Amino acid sequence: MTYEDTASVSRTEPVTGANNITKTALVVKYSEIICALSYTGSDKSNQTKAQNEVEYDAVIFAAPDLLVLPGDSVILKRFGRDDPSSQLLLMFEVVGRPAMYATHQEIRVKDGDLA
Repeated sequence: MTYEDTASVSRTEPVTGANNITKTALVVKYSEIICALSYTGSDKSNQTKAQNEVEYDAVIFAAPDLLVLPGDSVILKRFGRDDPSSQLLLMFEVVGRPAMYATHQEIRVKDGDLA
């Protein structure tokens, strides 16, 4: 009941096209999963003369039955469970292996972007 967000998890996998050429593509593994975001990590954001870099660590809490791997991409819709029309989308990359528990898993993610 405390999970207020939704997310989609994508993974880069080889995909063979109609012309029998195989290339890598981002494939959605899970969509609209119920989860919760926590900003428990450090904020390494900084401003340079050329750009403003946004970089921070966070944790996503999700059900334990999902197979989430290091390097997976996560698009999280903030407050998406409570408000499906929410437009606040956050993009993360999974770092390390999730910590698994009987009731949930903790997925460490990193946001790195330019503001």
